Amino acid sequence: MDWGFTLNGFILHEDRDRVIIATGFETPSDNRKTGDMIQVWILVKSVSPTEAIRTGLDRLICGSCVHRGDGHGGGRSCYVNAGQAPLGIWRAWRAGRYAPLRSLEAFAGRKVRFGAYGDPTWIPLSLALAIAGVASGHTGYTHQWRKPSLQAWRSLLMASVDSIAELVIARSLGWSTFRVGSEASVVENLCASDRDGTPCAVCLLCAGARGGLESVHIPPHGKGSAHFLEA
Repeated sequence: MDWGFTLNGFILHEDRDRVIIATGFETPSDNRKTGDMIQVWILVKSVSPTEAIRTGLDRLICGSCVHRGDGHGGGRSCYVNAGQAPLGIWRAWRAGRYAPLRSLEAFAGRKVRFGAYGDPTWIPLSLALAIAGVASGHTGYTHQWRKPSLQAWRSLLMASVDSIAELVIARSLGWSTFRVGSEASVVENLCASDRDGTPCAVCLLCAGARGGLESVHIPPHGKGSAHFLEA
């Protein structure tokens, strides 16, 4: 019987403002940079991703990230094209195409990308830890790393920093770091995808401060790269 659901995605969590959806269970992502990973999306419930950017409601999923732009869609340096995958996933959710996740078995042995769009710290930490515990690897980034209430995420996520000064601060707080910039510092590793085409699903260096601190660097890329220097 067709219940109208797609098993390629599940609702992981909802609150008043946000819905968190994981996709890629049956049909692998075609993102060559990340490779075959479950993609976790944090979306505003009330409006589409593109409308959220235009009205500034993307602050509900992106927080204080400077790459949002001016709050009205201008000067946006985020690499994500919200009018593509995020919009399609939001529309599928509105149409009732995703069922709630009932078991973590769907993540067993899989690679997971926390935050294909939106800041993953909106996922309940206990749920993220449980998913990472059964998955075979994960990646994730947060621009909210300065918040005292989010320091427990250091073991799962990279601090997304925007300068060498921020890198130094984040590392002093115990965070591994990820930075977009024109040149790497002496403590930063060039992203393996840019270095030799190794996808995230193979590299998995961006998995937080596990056994020690790592710092990864990548040149500006994606839809918002033209505005990167302005940001």
